[in-house]
Amino acid sequence: RNEVRSMFYHAYDGYIQYAYPYDELRPLTCDGHDTWGSYSLTLIDALDTLAVMGNKTEFVRVADIVSQRPNFDVDINVSVFETNIRIVGGLLSAHLMSRR
Repeated sequence: RNEVRSMFYHAYDGYIQYAYPYDELRPLTCDGHDTWGSYSLTLIDALDTLAVMGNKTEFVRVADIVSQRPNFDVDINVSVFETNIRIVGGLLSAHLMSRR
């Protein structure tokens, strides 16, 4: 459990430090990259994990960042699969976890 927690925070902290607000971190160049619409995919994707790990402070901070997004309604090409599992799934599970 501790090793998994350590690995998650290594990846999450790297994303926050080097790639936020982009969608993903490119590990070799240590920079951010928008892959599927510039929605900060990794940030949304991490919300439920933050809740599961009991990090309420960071969960609330990230939820506030995501909720401050001015508009998700943009005319761009997106991957339906990535959008469903990472954005819709991340937001739904974070919503469910926030109620606990």
